[in-house]
Amino acid sequence: MTPGSAILDQMRELHARMQRLFNARTRSYGASLAQLKVLMLVERAGSLRSADIVEALAQAPRTVTEAVDGLEREGLVLRSPDPADRRAKRITLTDKGQAVVRDLAPLRDAFIAELFASMSDADMADLLRLLKALDDQVILMATSEGLTEPVTGPGACKR
Repeated sequence: MTPGSAILDQMRELHARMQRLFNARTRSYGASLAQLKVLMLVERAGSLRSADIVEALAQAPRTVTEAVDGLEREGLVLRSPDPADRRAKRITLTDKGQAVVRDLAPLRDAFIAELFASMSDADMADLLRLLKALDDQVILMATSEGLTEPVTGPGACKR
């Protein structure tokens, strides 16, 4: 196994473990990690189309539709017509959805603090620098192949 393969395997395993643990913790508050990701993304953007969520979270359209359907049933999001595209719907948070994001923020902050508790500020700065370098390389690779920069992650939506 090459060092690059070992790093990618470790990153995948870390990501999966973090998701399972955080999901277990959010479920005790009545929300899944998947729901929280959508809610946080919509909260940051203010209003999104399902296609924006699909792109930002790198999920299948059906997965996002089902997640938004569930959030709408629970009264956490509202779908309304998109004035720029009558075929599309804009998704916004309801007051209840905003409260869920606000109420889970301390849990998220505590998770982050606990996760990085064993790392010094210098270690965290190094890790962030390395992750940004990898991200820059992926963007460069995508651009050289004529692809647009991928928009991923709850905070990355640029719309």
